Amino acid sequence: MEANITQISHHLYLHHGHVNTGILRDGNRALLIEPSGSAMQTTLVALLTALGITEIAHVLFTHHHRDNVAGFPIPDNARVGVPAKGKEWFTEVETFWNDAKHRWHLYNYRPHNLMLANSIAVTDTYTEGSQFTWGEAKIHVLETPGHTDESVTYLIDVDNARFAFSGDLVYDDGKLWELYSLQKAEEVNEQKIGGYHGFLGARKEVMASLEKIRQAEPTALIPTHGNVMHEPGRAIDNLERQLSLCYDRYVAISALRHYFPELFTEFKGRAGHMPIREGTPPPEFLRHFGTTWLIISETGEAFVMDCGAPAVIRQLQQLQAEGQISEITQFWVTHYHDDHVNAIPEFQETFSCETFTDAIVAQVIENPKGFRIPCISPAIARIDRTTQDGDSWQWNEFTMTAYHFPGQTYYHGGLLVEGRGARMFFAGDSFTMAGIDDYCAGNRNLLGEGVGYEKCLRLMQQLKPTHIFNCHVNPAFNFTETEIEQMLLNLVEREKCYTALFPWDHANYGIDEHWARCYPYEQEVAQGKTAKLRVDITNHSDEPRTAIAQPVLPTAWETEIAPQETTIPPKSDGHIDFSIPIPAVETAHSERIVIPVDITYDARPLGQFREAIFCIQGDK
Repeated sequence: MEANITQISHHLYLHHGHVNTGILRDGNRALLIEPSGSAMQTTLVALLTALGITEIAHVLFTHHHRDNVAGFPIPDNARVGVPAKGKEWFTEVETFWNDAKHRWHLYNYRPHNLMLANSIAVTDTYTEGSQFTWGEAKIHVLETPGHTDESVTYLIDVDNARFAFSGDLVYDDGKLWELYSLQKAEEVNEQKIGGYHGFLGARKEVMASLEKIRQAEPTALIPTHGNVMHEPGRAIDNLERQLSLCYDRYVAISALRHYFPELFTEFKGRAGHMPIREGTPPPEFLRHFGTTWLIISETGEAFVMDCGAPAVIRQLQQLQAEGQISEITQFWVTHYHDDHVNAIPEFQETFSCETFTDAIVAQVIENPKGFRIPCISPAIARIDRTTQDGDSWQWNEFTMTAYHFPGQTYYHGGLLVEGRGARMFFAGDSFTMAGIDDYCAGNRNLLGEGVGYEKCLRLMQQLKPTHIFNCHVNPAFNFTETEIEQMLLNLVEREKCYTALFPWDHANYGIDEHWARCYPYEQEVAQGKTAKLRVDITNHSDEPRTAIAQPVLPTAWETEIAPQETTIPPKSDGHIDFSIPIPAVETAHSERIVIPVDITYDARPLGQFREAIFCIQGDK
């Protein structure tokens, strides 16, 4: 048998491509479980031919994610079975791609955007307890949510054994494929938080589903991504231990304890958990409303930070009317989140002042269509001056120094303001008195030396601010040297335990959803013209890595783009550029076309791993 094929039993085989595809044989017919990817078509079809199989009669999918569904040509006469609770994400995906709530102001992550580019036909749907016979096998369906809300497990009873095709609930003994898909709303102690704050929010669902599978007593667990587990109980126990450790290290210094203390009562008093500090009143020359901080100079001029709502503009006008401030002369944007930028266009029309922000933040707020990241707003900001680390300028009696501050999100700046006897650091949303704001995996909270919160905390050690300000918190606060060292130690521990959770050589591949991404994410393109698309890839490894990318164009375009390759230095970003011809098609309507991108990284095929959106303009 070839290296990419395993015979599991007399009637059951496993093809190892970028996912595991089960092949249940009945004479010359086959039932396939999770066939995906054009790259695996050649070897899978060759295997079927070698087995004397001439008909693919039935296909099963465990969940809707594109990387385990798309790319394999399903015969027109084959039956296709999917989870009933997720049927629409197979048969009506256009409703997802054309609904603005799945594009802007993203606070919830179910369903995930790892969605099919085009709908497929479905003949059968399954719920808890569904069962049917196929050839020599009996197939039972368990609803096993966690990785997605609708995920199911197929129990295949054949050849005197039971095999559980468990989707992406587990990768291997104690391991997950990634954890950003587990971002989910949860309720604890009658306190509910939304998906944006739900870091690892689906972990209990994952474990409950795996426990249900354990009770079914399978001979082996067969994941969509990962290795066959012949000791399911041990694999499940080890995953529960590893997830509990990873979540404990997250909670230990989580800023969320300040906002939602009821969520974490079970963790109170645990060793290694940082106590929550008390706040102090801000200096009298500051004002705070909404997510906006305002500095009032001795001259009466005002320096404003962030503008998330029109009410902020009305409040500023009222302060002017009351004589508390005169002109607004400078404006700083901390980060791109909608509650900080939604009203910037109106602010800039109302007040004629310079707008400053970090160069990385500027990339998003000047062209929000280029990105698909949490809490993103379609509002476009005008930036008069982009800043780099350490850029400094004088504003009246205050010295301003700007920094890239990749805390709550990678696309974030920090501002040190010195004057009037204070060293004030405006950290956006990056800290509370309880620790660090890293409760949304999509924000790109990277682990490692010189990145993410490690960089931010080292900066706090260096700058030693007397006050730290969060845009959502009224009091000022700061951290002792001991507390900073405790947080830094926690990040080192996290890097180790999260790396152990994933089948990657660094934790960031499993927690950074955007380590591979398309730019621009969305763009308007004209018929008969050529679109430019760049695939950006962050190499989180300590060694160079080779990446191959290939956009997958609609079949109707009758065009194929050749794959391109690049080698990326360690701890760096690499880029692959494509020129994509857009066909001239007579149509009176504009269309949103999803362009999946097939990626292979470090010789590991990932399937249709990411996507971009082309908005093709109709005829005038």
